[in-house]
Amino acid sequence: MTATETVPDIDVWAWTNETSPQLGTLLDVKKAVLIHPPLRVALEGELGAGSPDARVEGLARWMLAQYHLAWEPLQKATKQDETVAFALAECCLKTQVADKDGVPMRRPDLAADRLKRHPALNSDPRVYALYVDALLFDHNLDGARDAMERAPAGVRSGATGAYVDGRLAEADGDYRTAKTCYLKALENDPGHRGALLRLAYQHDLGGDDEEAVEYYKRLTALRPLDVHAALNYGVLLEDQGEYQEAVQIYRRVLRAIPNHARARGYLRDAQASLNMIFDEDVERRHDRRNQLLRIPISDFELSVRARNCLSKMGVETLGDLVIKTEVELLAYKNFGETSLSEIKILLDSRGLRLGMDLNEDPIPDAPPAQQKPLPPIEVPPGVDPALLNRVLADLDLSVRCRKALAQLKSVTVGDIMRHTENELLSLKNFGATSLYELKARLAEFGVGLRTT
Repeated sequence: MTATETVPDIDVWAWTNETSPQLGTLLDVKKAVLIHPPLRVALEGELGAGSPDARVEGLARWMLAQYHLAWEPLQKATKQDETVAFALAECCLKTQVADKDGVPMRRPDLAADRLKRHPALNSDPRVYALYVDALLFDHNLDGARDAMERAPAGVRSGATGAYVDGRLAEADGDYRTAKTCYLKALENDPGHRGALLRLAYQHDLGGDDEEAVEYYKRLTALRPLDVHAALNYGVLLEDQGEYQEAVQIYRRVLRAIPNHARARGYLRDAQASLNMIFDEDVERRHDRRNQLLRIPISDFELSVRARNCLSKMGVETLGDLVIKTEVELLAYKNFGETSLSEIKILLDSRGLRLGMDLNEDPIPDAPPAQQKPLPPIEVPPGVDPALLNRVLADLDLSVRCRKALAQLKSVTVGDIMRHTENELLSLKNFGATSLYELKARLAEFGVGLRTT
């Protein structure tokens, strides 16, 4: 809140005196509470002053964005009206709720089911937008297409319609059309969070960091703050060496959520990078990598075809190999996809990749906790077991995602399936955007990360 911005004169507890407060009214109050700290303090004070019933407590927690605390009382609420239904659906998307097997996870399927039957679905664009978001979050693309065909005209022609068209085009691999749709969504709604996030992600994935930074900057300027987008923005700033700006972003997150563990860890790392004069660990990694790059290709077990091709190309050491790009290798006579996969496995297992800049900082070693033996995995029904041996490089992940995953020394799809979301999110520079990207790629093959 700026020095000249005044807090609106809102009674944040007045809605509790109404028998059936309107959803739109509560959404407006919720937005004001999340933007203005004094209103948040007032609502928390009212909540702690008495013993409200389950419905009031649940809705108050929801308005404070305390979704993990809102879920249980909302379920216990005697009056399950349309406002409670909307709040429960949002909780399913925003936090981990109890699965039928007792494993906590987000449940976009439950959210979509509740919103599909919501009384205001066809009259309130915000309800319809959340409904389609739930379908997209659940990777139910056919459901999202069907929902947009049945959507009210105002929704189809507005920002939500353009955004969903973009998501569907992106799912089909048509990134050019997807970008056009996201830009159209921003023409209708310059503050459309989904469109801004997808544009930031697309530019980040394509290596266009400057454009990605601009979209993240616009996204984090919106209020209330999008915490996940802010953390991704901070990581991107760190990648560019803008540690002071990254520190400011992480502090904004901590002002919004003082106990956010990841933000605290990121802030600590960014401050250390900002104040660091000499890093002995980086120097040690440089020395070890330089020794690795001097190893002759003849020391590794490669097929005769791959070895002969590399020899004719003048590639004698790992250092000669990593500066080559995939295009250069595939352009050489008799060097095909099989040989390329062989090379990728060789390099990935040593934390290297094709097309490297030998002046870049080496990827840090994996923490000791990540060196423990990994649990076995089960192949889902209908999935070819050979998929587990497919190299991660074939998933076409972004550079940032690959660099972060290299800390795990994971080479194949099977390797990465042995890890949980929390384990991946604990990696340095692996944020929500990278997690979403990886899960989407794995889902295309019918597999996913370990849940327990």
